[in-house]
Amino acid sequence: ELEDKLKWSESAQLHVPQPLLPELPARPMSGLMEWLNHFRVNFSLSNEVSSQHIRLFDDARRLTYEHDSLHASLDGGTLKYFASWGDQSFTSGKQYWEMLVDRSWDWAVGFCKDSWIRKDDGILDASNNDNFLLVCVKQDDHDQLWTTAPTTPLYIERPLGRVGVFLDCDRGSISFVDVAKRTLLWRYDDGVCTFPVRPFFCTGH
Repeated sequence: ELEDKLKWSESAQLHVPQPLLPELPARPMSGLMEWLNHFRVNFSLSNEVSSQHIRLFDDARRLTYEHDSLHASLDGGTLKYFASWGDQSFTSGKQYWEMLVDRSWDWAVGFCKDSWIRKDDGILDASNNDNFLLVCVKQDDHDQLWTTAPTTPLYIERPLGRVGVFLDCDRGSISFVDVAKRTLLWRYDDGVCTFPVRPFFCTGH
């Protein structure tokens, strides 16, 4: 009788829903990259820092895999990171640039304001509305994408290769694209971004 119950329990476990992190496909947009390349800009990421104080990836990983609150933070930095931001700030017009991310374990790319660069806060802190980033964190064999301001999980595949970043100062919007697949990853609503902002890139190892 006990053996029958154990077999029934094992059979029931096979039908218990398992937690999933879905990845939704996006369709390529014809002519997207040709249009964006009209606004390509060159600049230097000359301001560099390597530290453990900004809890970018630890906070994002905790949100993804431990389901803690948005205001949770780790005690001390546990992940070494390299961050760099542009020597030029943008206030008008349209600008497009790309960053190679395929060899990065964790990464973040986008724009930030000078007011945030001078802080020693986590990028995902609720008080930080001065950075507009696409963030990727890796845990085991899974990658999770987030955007900041506000912190939002994206259930799409991680880009392999280059991520494109498009700034439209006239509309006050920022967009991220998967260059290889010619797909839109995320677009901020018009008017969310105020200026000036600087290009920003961060990677953790």
